[in-house]
Amino acid sequence: MAYVTNLSKKNIDYILLNYNILNYVNYTPIYDGIQNSNYIINTVNKKYILTIFEDSYVSSNINFFLNLLSFCNKNNFICPMPILDKYNNTVNYINKKPSCIFSFIEGESRKETSQHNIKNVGTHLAKLHIITNKFNEKIKVRFDINFYNHIIKKKKVFFSKLDIDLNDIFNDTLISYNSLYEKGLPKAIIHGDLFPDNVLFNNDNKITGFLDFYFSDYNYMISDLAIVIISWCFYINQDNTYVLNFNKVNVLLKSYNSIRKITNEEISALNIICKLYCMRFMFTRVIAKDCNYDKKRIFTKNPHEYIDKLLYFNDTNNLRMNINYA
Repeated sequence: MAYVTNLSKKNIDYILLNYNILNYVNYTPIYDGIQNSNYIINTVNKKYILTIFEDSYVSSNINFFLNLLSFCNKNNFICPMPILDKYNNTVNYINKKPSCIFSFIEGESRKETSQHNIKNVGTHLAKLHIITNKFNEKIKVRFDINFYNHIIKKKKVFFSKLDIDLNDIFNDTLISYNSLYEKGLPKAIIHGDLFPDNVLFNNDNKITGFLDFYFSDYNYMISDLAIVIISWCFYINQDNTYVLNFNKVNVLLKSYNSIRKITNEEISALNIICKLYCMRFMFTRVIAKDCNYDKKRIFTKNPHEYIDKLLYFNDTNNLRMNINYA
């Protein structure tokens, strides 16, 4: 999330009229992320989220994402629900950009994640996959082999300066990942971006909803678990080094496995998929840094975190992931 497009009084008046939103008070920009512009619309009794889609890929596939969110809500999974305007449209336009209003989900993300938080994430993630496995619409994988090869080629010198072995690690990881096609790993529509800031909790540490489904695609279900592992389950030790907390990993996998059984092939592929998603988040953060976004409006993150985590998974001493989830 971020805010790129400024709202004018004319924009607000149009929104309020078009959606019959009553007792309007004000709006507040959300300062987080780089993908879309997001605002909280405050009324006397309710809150809404206004999203203006800045990303061309999301804009061109907007119906897929909105249909996915509606489908999840109809199957009792809590995530933002697209709200119809008085003409029964979910999409309107602000400054020629598609925009939607969504239900507001109460709760806060957790900067410090406990095993209890992660256990809840595993359970909810498995329920999400069971639901999305029945969602009939498909979308092209956004971060395909062409994306990775393009960034590797474009930033070859940059990566070599960071670590002389990085480019070889990238290429070896892609070769290993492509070989997974023959394994027939289970697929469904995945969330694709389940970082801690995309999960909300209430004061009792119960999950109140998942956010930001705009990286969802039809992919290996184990990919979402890999994303949670690399973004929720590391800690920094006294040597200022990223280390994986296997207690958290096993809690995640065990809670997920209690709802949807994980196959042996998925576990065997987990290290490779963790490496690939370390590459993805590293690459997208490098791209964001190159764009020189206005830091007052857009929060960008350090790509070096995922270089360190990639090197962790590539270290032969760490290859035997100490997994016990049954």
